[in-house]
Amino acid sequence: MSKIKGTVASIDLGTTKICVCIGRLGGNDIEILGTGWHPSTGLKRGVVANLSETAKSVKACLEQAESEAQTVVESAYISVGGTYLRGVNTSGEVDVRGRGNCVFSEDIKRAVAEADPKEIPEGYEILHKLTQDFSLDGHGGIDEPIGMTGNRLAVKMHVILNASAVIQNIANTINQVNVVVDGVVMQQLASAEAVLTQDEKELGTVLVDIGGGTTDISVYKRGSIWHSEVLPMGGALITKDLAIGLRAPLQDAEEIKKSLGTVFPTEVPDEEIIEIREMGTDRQRVISRRLVCQIIEARSDEILKSVKNVLGKAKVRPELISGVVLTGGGSLLNGLREKAQDTLGVEVRLGYPINFRTRKEEILNPGYATALGLVRYAKDIHQDPSERPAWSGLRKIKAWLMEKI
Repeated sequence: MSKIKGTVASIDLGTTKICVCIGRLGGNDIEILGTGWHPSTGLKRGVVANLSETAKSVKACLEQAESEAQTVVESAYISVGGTYLRGVNTSGEVDVRGRGNCVFSEDIKRAVAEADPKEIPEGYEILHKLTQDFSLDGHGGIDEPIGMTGNRLAVKMHVILNASAVIQNIANTINQVNVVVDGVVMQQLASAEAVLTQDEKELGTVLVDIGGGTTDISVYKRGSIWHSEVLPMGGALITKDLAIGLRAPLQDAEEIKKSLGTVFPTEVPDEEIIEIREMGTDRQRVISRRLVCQIIEARSDEILKSVKNVLGKAKVRPELISGVVLTGGGSLLNGLREKAQDTLGVEVRLGYPINFRTRKEEILNPGYATALGLVRYAKDIHQDPSERPAWSGLRKIKAWLMEKI
């Protein structure tokens, strides 16, 4: 089996699952040729905790995707999450040196360099530089300044930092399965590429990606990220609470959460009961389904109230955004969209991947958002600059800012 020309691969390293997507790029289309899905056994809250176990999970997932796509994965784009991620807003300003005070790419590069954080915490490095907007001689709101005339060029940016050791351990893990790392991408940035429309990014939208170990938040407006944050809680915490409260195996608690859980326990009849296996035995016992849902409701409320606190801290005014988009596997919990709408006080929709061609419709669900978004991220980078629209996929992440990890 050999590599099919024009394909790219992505690996989403999640706390509870590993997901691989292999896509074929052509024109405006992205065709998904193969996917793999495998339980994650070596990560905690998005960070590699056991390198060999993580590598085993990745290898199993890769083999599944390669078999389906009938191609070999030689390199891939990798997601990174976890609470080590930090997003900061910065700015920089420089003199325009181009002939006739015309802005050239070199002026932009100097402005971006000037906007680099002046103090980066020890052990951290820059993962992404995301431009928000430019201004010339104090006139702001400029998306693309190249070719414009002025004396002083300023830029506002959102810079993503991550612990160097976290990134290196991800690279070490992927290299163990003989795959080269093309780039490491923040999870919510990748997810946004799969589930948000350009209008949503432009008008103002909050993306809430609920994974197994973390909940990743990014605030978009005018086409770029203006705030990002990672909460150390996700769907796995709900499962753990159920396992403890019901004295049941984790696997059984996860299945009950997905099949019988809801965040609205008052809608469950008092008399409704379910059977559950006792921890460490094969004995079955009956419990109230409403009790199950009360446990789910309590942790879901905590997650959503934490999201609301983040938005308050970021000074996100509900009337100035088009809404909230929930994605990630944790967003599929029964009733969570409605609960989020009540808690956050804005319109909320579920973020399903859009504009992908595939023979497996089941992968077009929020659980695959990050892996699919990574493929679109790769497409924007690999696209010939002469063919790239002014505002393609990644919008304000310009080609001259792209650096391979």
